[in-house]
Amino acid sequence: MALNNGKVSIVFTNKPHYPTINPFHPPESYPELKSASTDDSNHVYACVREAFRCLGLDRDNFGTAKWNPLKEIIEPGMTVFLKPNTVAHVHEDKKDVFSVIVHASVLRPILDYVCKALNDEGHIIIGDSQLYASHFDKAMAVSQIQELLDWYRNQTPVPIECFDLRTNRAVRTYLYGRWGRIPVGQDPRGYRFVDLGDLSCFKGIDPKRLRIAIASHKNMYKHHSGGKHEYVFPQSFLDSNAVISIPKLKTHRRTAVTLALKNFMGIPSWKDTLPHFMTGSVSEGGDQYINPSWRKRVVTRLHDVKESNPYIPVKFVCAVAKKILWESHKIFPFKDDVYEAMWYGNDTLWRTLMDLNRIVLYADKQGKIQETQQRKFFSLIDGVVGGEGDGPLSPDPVDSRVFLAGFNPVTVDAVGATLMGHDIAKIPLIQKGFEKDNGRCRVFCGSPGDIQVLNGDMAYTLKELPKHHNLKFEPHPGWKGHVELDG
Repeated sequence: MALNNGKVSIVFTNKPHYPTINPFHPPESYPELKSASTDDSNHVYACVREAFRCLGLDRDNFGTAKWNPLKEIIEPGMTVFLKPNTVAHVHEDKKDVFSVIVHASVLRPILDYVCKALNDEGHIIIGDSQLYASHFDKAMAVSQIQELLDWYRNQTPVPIECFDLRTNRAVRTYLYGRWGRIPVGQDPRGYRFVDLGDLSCFKGIDPKRLRIAIASHKNMYKHHSGGKHEYVFPQSFLDSNAVISIPKLKTHRRTAVTLALKNFMGIPSWKDTLPHFMTGSVSEGGDQYINPSWRKRVVTRLHDVKESNPYIPVKFVCAVAKKILWESHKIFPFKDDVYEAMWYGNDTLWRTLMDLNRIVLYADKQGKIQETQQRKFFSLIDGVVGGEGDGPLSPDPVDSRVFLAGFNPVTVDAVGATLMGHDIAKIPLIQKGFEKDNGRCRVFCGSPGDIQVLNGDMAYTLKELPKHHNLKFEPHPGWKGHVELDG
């Protein structure tokens, strides 16, 4: 279903906020649900239910006790993985944190309908591999997900696990400029390398240029060279039969938007294998910055030594030297303000994300890539409060009041980005999802013309969507003027 289903539903709400009473009961007694408890202020539940209805899920039984909207995706006995976006426990600018992360009220109806589809037989796992410096427990508390789960586990015989997917996380040490690492390793089933080999979007790319700012370039090279392109995945995810992605509606500094495709950056357990940019300027074969700069080149070299050298005195000296050289731009400005590829010219992160989405769909339980889809997919985007501008960690909150749902990460992102007022032809992450490549392990088997947008009783094409709805999100500064829809 996920590979060729172009249906995406859009549901708007007239309320700009989330319900406040945990565990977020439905606003009325729906015939398909066992619970008699209600909360008439919970508009979120009604919107999620309407998103399912608009997609035609179990259409013949809607309005009856038999209605089971997720039965086409989830069968009794399955292991279902829920991936909410809980990337950080705070908004970097102390604005509304729910412009950054998902609210627990969005999970409540999903849990109800997942449990109904499982018919008391199966397993639910909830997890996220957050920003390296984020605190998982704090994010679960702030989002109110932990409180919801504490209650929900007593309502169902279906086991529900929730844990940090990371193998380690960052901590600030006493020395300036150095992040330490402490182990996490909460997955009881362990971790596994998954190698895409020639199927990787990094095939033919110089592995010596690949970087992520928070890890050693030596580790990156080790796992993206010699024909290997491998990522560390939690075994609990690989063991799953279906995955439900629950992203936010917000902008992103390297990919323009962060929706369903980008949400799977929160699955891999070890950040060192996730390329975010390529060193150097465009003319030098990189995307880290626009114009050649010897200062930026030296700063990158100092950063590499700081991240990879085991000796603390060396790290300290490199960190200080890097800071001094970087601050020189206040006296002698750089030709451009771009660094670490936070701009529309990023040619790296889309490759990482397409790799991850292929693994999500095609990797079997042993981490081997198969020719056929290995797990079902569904996505619901939380856009009650969206995020624009400097996303994904410090966006300005947007009163967007919308939910989107669909069966494929490419189609959901195409509709989400268009709804935000962005041109998907100018977003490599989405555009590449429509390309056939070598025909193997495609994330979406179709074109933008195959997308059907469902809004209440209306249906229209992706091209027609801006005529009906355009939320006109402000792009990230590095994308402004390069991604907006014409007109």
